[in-house]
Amino acid sequence: MDRDQLVAYLDDLLEVETLEDVAVNGLQVAGNQEVERLATAVSVSAELFTQAADWGAHAVLVHHGLLWRGDDPQRVTGSFRQRLRLLFENDLNLIAYHLPLDRHPAHGNAAVLARELGLEQLEPFGSFGGVLIGTAGVFPEPVPAEELFVRVRKACGQESQIFPGGPERVASVGIVTGGAPTAFDEAVAAGLDAFITGEAREWVLHRATEDGVHFLAAGHYATERFGVRSLGEFLAKRFDLEVQFFDLPNPV
Repeated sequence: MDRDQLVAYLDDLLEVETLEDVAVNGLQVAGNQEVERLATAVSVSAELFTQAADWGAHAVLVHHGLLWRGDDPQRVTGSFRQRLRLLFENDLNLIAYHLPLDRHPAHGNAAVLARELGLEQLEPFGSFGGVLIGTAGVFPEPVPAEELFVRVRKACGQESQIFPGGPERVASVGIVTGGAPTAFDEAVAAGLDAFITGEAREWVLHRATEDGVHFLAAGHYATERFGVRSLGEFLAKRFDLEVQFFDLPNPV
């Protein structure tokens, strides 16, 4: 597939032009014009680029890219230089989508996780810069809190840091993946029973109990594998592309 056609399709699918972001979305580094093999992953790294090149990828699609607004692009040193060198030497395209992928109703991190947990009646939830990037939903029937904790562990592939405080049976859950503990206030205001994100902060311990909402920090990386993996699987079916997800676990 032509690289520019692929990027244009993704820009349109994810409605990139409709929001401001702290990241540069779309094509970040140009490589091979033709794309047959697409590597997907959560975050850029020298290890990812090396593995993708060894596999024979023509493009790498990630959630956390190399270029962020506010960075100094005039200084190409250290790990930034090393990552660029690997991209250039292997003629790899780097494509990244941050908030546009977070908020997508089909392929968004929170939306995919919510469906895996069995939540229904999904609605946008969790504001970041005025954009709702998460998902809230309800179970068909309330489930024991312990069952929710188990479901999250199985879906994310690791133990969550759990701050219990909500009801014994959970009916409603809000999810904002990654580093979004401050969205807990929105879960409280919405009257939700539980809130799931990637990372916790010191104040969560007492707030969960005092505000009556379970807080689960299931890992920044672990909660953000869902979107880019889902998008890659969709692209493999939609176009004649060979797609492989590269899982480079991060305990954070």
